[in-house]
Parts: sequence; C-alpha cells; structure tokens
Amino acid sequence: MKQTGRLFLIFFLLFFCSCKSGSRKLNVILITLETTRADHLSCYGYARTTTPRIDRLAESGALFTKAFAVSPRTNPSLASLFTSLYPHEHGVRNLVWPLDPGKKTLAEILRDNGYTTGAVQTHPRLTPASGFSQGFQMYDDNVVGHPRADLACEAAASWIRKMSETKQPWFLWVHLMDPHWIYLPPRKYRTAYSPEDPRTIHLYEDLSKNVLDFGDVTFLNRMPPDEVKSFVNLYDGELRFTDESIGILLAALTETRMTDRTIFVITADHGESLGEHDYFFEHGDFGTEPEIHIPLVLVIPGLTRPGTRIEGQVRNLDIMPTILDALHISYAGKVRGTSLLPMLNGQSSTRPCFGETGENYFPQNKRREIPGIKGKWRWLREDRFKLVYVPHAQSEEWKLFDLESDPGETMDVARQYPEITAKMKTKLLAWMGEDKLANHSTESPLSPEAREELKALGYTN
Repeated sequence: MKQTGRLFLIFFLLFFCSCKSGSRKLNVILITLETTRADHLSCYGYARTTTPRIDRLAESGALFTKAFAVSPRTNPSLASLFTSLYPHEHGVRNLVWPLDPGKKTLAEILRDNGYTTGAVQTHPRLTPASGFSQGFQMYDDNVVGHPRADLACEAAASWIRKMSETKQPWFLWVHLMDPHWIYLPPRKYRTAYSPEDPRTIHLYEDLSKNVLDFGDVTFLNRMPPDEVKSFVNLYDGELRFTDESIGILLAALTETRMTDRTIFVITADHGESLGEHDYFFEHGDFGTEPEIHIPLVLVIPGLTRPGTRIEGQVRNLDIMPTILDALHISYAGKVRGTSLLPMLNGQSSTRPCFGETGENYFPQNKRREIPGIKGKWRWLREDRFKLVYVPHAQSEEWKLFDLESDPGETMDVARQYPEITAKMKTKLLAWMGEDKLANHSTESPLSPEAREELKALGYTN
C-alpha cells in the first residue's frame, strides 16, 4: 500500500507540474521590418550573408518563400496585417489616413484574451494618431529616443525582462525603420560589402540642400550601374545592422528562459525597388515584385518543424488568423486571411493575392496618370501569373505577366493567354468592385507637418 501510495503521489506531482507549466499561454513577438524585400535576405538565397540571425530562426521554424503584401506602403500594409482586411475595408489607403477605431486589431483581440500588449516602433508615421496604438497597453513610439534598430530593440528587450517577472502572457510588436531610404547604417555597416562610395554622400547632401529632388532620384535616375550598386550595398548594410539588432531580442528571450514559450513572427511591411523598372530606392507606386514580395518566418513552439519551407503563395492578411489559431483564440469578426497552420502540417495550398498601390506624391511620376484612389494600380497574383490593372486618363490597361518565365515582369503576355487573362480579370474586377471609393479622385491633403515628415522619408519633394 505504501508503494502504491508513493507511486500515486509521484504521478500526481508530475501531472500537476506538467499542467502548471503548460497552463501558461505562449507569448508572441511580431517583428515587422520596414522596406525589406525577401530576395535580399540570405535565408531566401541571397548571395550575401545579410541576415544570419533571421536565417537561424528560419532554420528552427518555417519560411514562406512566396509571401506578399497587399499594399507596398507602410500604413495600409500594416493595417491589413493587424486587421486581416484589405485597405478598402480597413480604410487606410495612404500614409495619412488613420486606422478606423471600429476595426478590431490583433492587439485588441489578444488584450481582450488576457495578454499584456506592448509595442516599440521607429516609424514617424505610426504615432498613436495613426490608429496603430489600438489595443496596446504600452505603445513606445519615441522615434527621437530610439531612432535606430539597436536602440529600439534594447527598449523592447527591457520590456521583455519586465514581463518575465509576471505570470501574464504577452504580445510584443517591434517595427524597425532602418532599411528605409535614406540608406545610411552605422559606420561599421556602410562598408560591410564594399568600400564607401563618396557619390552616395554627395547625393544625400544635394537632397538635404534641395539641390536635387527625391522625385528626380526615383523617377529620372541616370546613375551608372556601379553607383546604383553602391546604394544597394548600403541597403544590404542596413539589413545586416537590423538583423544584428534583432539579436538583442533573442538574447533577452534566452536570458529570461522564454524562448521555448514564445511564438516568433518576422515579416516586412513591403519591399523596395532598387532600380528595377527604372524605379529607384522607393516603393508604393507600381506594385512590382520587389515592392510586394516580403519575408515571412514563423516559429511556433511545438508546431513548426525545423527547416520547413512552404512554397504556396500567402499574404500578410494571413498572419493575424495564424497567430490566433496557434493560440486557440477564436474571433467572430470579419477577416479576409486564413490560418497558415494547415500548410505547416503539409497541406498543399495557395492563396490569391490582391493588392493596390499607394498614393502618388511625385510630379516626376508620369506613369501614374490619374490622382486619388481612382488612379491606383491594382493587381491579382495567382499561381504563376500576375494581372495588373493600369488606369490611364482616357483608357485602361490590363497587363499579364508569367512570373515563372519572366520574374522581372518585363513582357506582357495577355494576348498569349487570353483565357487566363479573362478569368483573372473577372476576379480582379469583382474585388475592385468592393471598393466604395473606387472613383474617388482625391486622396489626402497634407498638413505642413505631414508634408515635412513625408519629405524626410523621401516620399515627396
């Protein structure tokens, strides 16, 4: 009897301890990288080792090779990530319009389900007035205090350490601005991939003195290839610096022994054109592949198998439903994305990616002929094809690209594939028909403060 009682006591203690250790919900860290195109991360096959820490996270979890943003502008794209709605549904169509308080965000849902929510971000257009502080109990947007990735990650790491002393599950969002133009990482990283080119400094000086307009650099660029390459080297240096800064967060998780209890999501708001399509160091105007192809790395303790690579097409709309699914949190509100967990379990799937461009701020951009929402370019990316709608002043244009044979989107093959064009056009028109502001010819009048901020970011002259 004594032996039986002892065994029962041991079993009870083991069961109680396992229940207690498993009763705490997983924490969540969501890192969004500003202006980060997937094909410049080494885990996506880039020749340079730009992201060794993200690479290791990808090796420990799942990497999605075909993840796309539904907008190549920060505010609309992140609003879609947090609400799992398209821009015409959540209302953020540019860098000025705020997120509708009536649209429930991932942070609000997690807060309502017992999570402590915090954010540290470095983008000057993501202030509380933008609506992105919805649901966050701590929203640190002290861009002056921590303008760089390392400083922001130190602030975020401090919050992680504070949260480790509580029994509450937590959600942390970190948005890092560094890869955005102007590319000027800390000195060590300016020469990470090549000697410093004095032409880059001269151009930055000309821009600061208004000798040259941002629009001239973006749309009327006549740089020789080697000068363009010097700016690409700086862009890659920004990525390497940002990646090293993420190591600060990883170290904080290790220090507090929370690595195995934390979901890790790394993605980007959008990509960046580095001269493709005669479009330099910018994003948002055309929706080309460099602008919308984003990284997505997902590590869920107990769910993701190390080294998993998912080839099916997904959208940033799918991130919010995936996190909720992994946490077993139900949400009855409208979402347009779907959980990625079935794909992690081997289910073959691909999702159509609809998208729209941002606002055009430059008079040098002659390819955007119509102002306002009415003039936005729209697209549908499905399987190997991408259909792009281009509105003109007197007509409209539908371009089809076969991304398998023409990943650079250089040849319109609509005439070669009339049936595919017709089917995709029907789908894209149906999606565009949902937009109540589709014929809106104006977009966002800029206050002097907003104009100065956008000018500093290179969005307007």
